[in-house]
Amino acid sequence: MIHLINGRGQLGEELKKVLSDVKTSTEMCVYHTWNVQDKSEEAQQEEYIKFQAFVDAHSSTKIMFISTKSQRETWYTHYKQLAEAYAILYCKEAIITRLPTIVGKGVVEKFESGDADPYGTMELITTGRAAREVIDLCSYTGPRKSFDITGDIVSAELVYNLVRRKQNV
Repeated sequence: MIHLINGRGQLGEELKKVLSDVKTSTEMCVYHTWNVQDKSEEAQQEEYIKFQAFVDAHSSTKIMFISTKSQRETWYTHYKQLAEAYAILYCKEAIITRLPTIVGKGVVEKFESGDADPYGTMELITTGRAAREVIDLCSYTGPRKSFDITGDIVSAELVYNLVRRKQNV
């Protein structure tokens, strides 16, 4: 049986829909809970401590940790990367799944509101595709521990213009 741990946000809602249909005899936890709103060091360290306690309590269970492909220098990415390492070290059957930016919330909303300016390229994935990729990895049993899910790479300016055009129509 697969257990979704919290499952916040747009991906969490999608995972709730599809995980109930997955049939497996393997006991597994998909850890998809993290504070993405407050990226302060204190808030992120608190999330990391919660994750450590979860891994310690479930170290004999298969755990999939949903992480990020972001390389931005924030406390969010810092503690997500520490959590990846902790899971691999202390859970025999850990799987790390790194996802690109999910279309919908976050930076796309910031473009929509004008709170962010485009820069460089973005790697995007839809919620549905991200959920399917996570589901596909639930049955993985090999020795590999981390997986980077690939999205579509587009210019941030293109995304910005598409989002802003929708607003101006």
